[in-house]
Amino acid sequence: MTPRFTRAATALALILPAQSATALTPEEAWASIEALSSSYGQTVTVAGTDRSGDTLTVSGITYAMTVADGPTVTATVGSATFRDRGDGTVEITYPAGYEALIAFPEGADGPKSLTLAVTWDQLSIIGSGTAEAAVFDMTAAAMTFTAKDIVDQDGTALDMSGVATLTGLSGGYSAQPGGTVTTFTNDMTAETMELTVNAKEPGGEGVLSGSMKTGALAIKSKTGMVDQALIQSGNISAALAAGFMVDTALESGPISMVFDFSDRTTTGHFDGTLTGAAVHVLLNADELDYGYALRGGSFNATGFDMPLQQIASSFGEIALAIAMPVKASDTPEPFSATLRLVDLTMTEEVWAIFDPGQQLKRDPVTLITDIDGTGAWTVDILDPAAQMDSGPDLPAKLFTLELTEVLARAAGAQVAAAGGLTFDNANLQPYGGFPAPTGKITVTMDGINALLDALVAIGVVPEDDMMGARMGLAMFARPGANPDQLVSEIEFRDGGLFVNGQQMF
Repeated sequence: MTPRFTRAATALALILPAQSATALTPEEAWASIEALSSSYGQTVTVAGTDRSGDTLTVSGITYAMTVADGPTVTATVGSATFRDRGDGTVEITYPAGYEALIAFPEGADGPKSLTLAVTWDQLSIIGSGTAEAAVFDMTAAAMTFTAKDIVDQDGTALDMSGVATLTGLSGGYSAQPGGTVTTFTNDMTAETMELTVNAKEPGGEGVLSGSMKTGALAIKSKTGMVDQALIQSGNISAALAAGFMVDTALESGPISMVFDFSDRTTTGHFDGTLTGAAVHVLLNADELDYGYALRGGSFNATGFDMPLQQIASSFGEIALAIAMPVKASDTPEPFSATLRLVDLTMTEEVWAIFDPGQQLKRDPVTLITDIDGTGAWTVDILDPAAQMDSGPDLPAKLFTLELTEVLARAAGAQVAAAGGLTFDNANLQPYGGFPAPTGKITVTMDGINALLDALVAIGVVPEDDMMGARMGLAMFARPGANPDQLVSEIEFRDGGLFVNGQQMF
């Protein structure tokens, strides 16, 4: 055997086992889909299976699921084919669409039942990987979800519908088993999404219609699934301890929306835009991290029997984010909280309601709170037993607090605060059971006197009350470096409270 032939044979021997190890058969692809559905609490039934040549046909597929204290969903898909492509992958073909009946519990808020019709155009699904860890890649020119046949709790058909259409879909999901936990990963994008709604008031003349369009949707998620009975038991703490977890992030491009309403006596119109939006959720046995952001927004509303002919506003950003531990601990764990309302503007018609003489500056309003720190829960806050215990003691310890950014800006005035504190949990005096703090916080106020003068001028605050407010500022603040600037240094040390160096207690 020549060296060249030996090297080629060796290379082929290395390649062939690798291809075989990652091959997926039609039967394995279908079994993986069944397992995926079961992990989410769905019951899958089929009329039969038939293998002919390279293709497995699964007929009469039905999915059913009951959500604890929620709806029952039954979807009839029909038949699907799984074709072995000869390269270790499987081509999966479904019918052009299916319908799902969603029935809500008796007495629940909202409808009694509705039908969700799902259709798609140029859907392609390719399965790969292995029987133990299958991967499914999907593309579609469009996918449409239509809510119809809506019935109220009395059994009366409602004249309303909703349609959501996504275009340019691409992505996939995979399953990775690991003992009692199966990890599912999903990564999907869509070029656009459009939602339309139409509804008529039951027994009335009210009509609502509207639409929303978004661009460039992207969602990434990872979910650790455990036994469904544990998830639906209501004890989220036990489910998390067993390995349940959720890590999801959604990003959206530009968003526009338009809604119109009319009845016998009233008409209304609303339209708005956003340059983008995002939301994320992380929950596992150690932490909770949740947040959303709306960017570059504007809206306009007319009618609706409002006292003004038109209300319009815009903002640069609205955001909220909270991150904190969820388990009980004796050691400090990091937490953070952020709230942002940036550059909120209002039209002159809104300002004129309380300031027709234009005494106040029409500057954009900004409110920002960004706090970091460390703390610890003394109980498992997600345990139902702990939630039922409403004892007198706080179920938490605070160790440090850092004001990363605190800012309020409006009507030509601004208040900013910065600084940090540490807390001695072994010393609960003399602060009434609260751990003794040590540290300094500096508050800087600009334009406050001018704002107070304007509030008196427009009659919001009487002159006598304002005199007391000015005296209070004089006690707790000193002039700063800039005109109409006040500074207050609040310091905790040696069990006492000091303001600008003067001990308060």
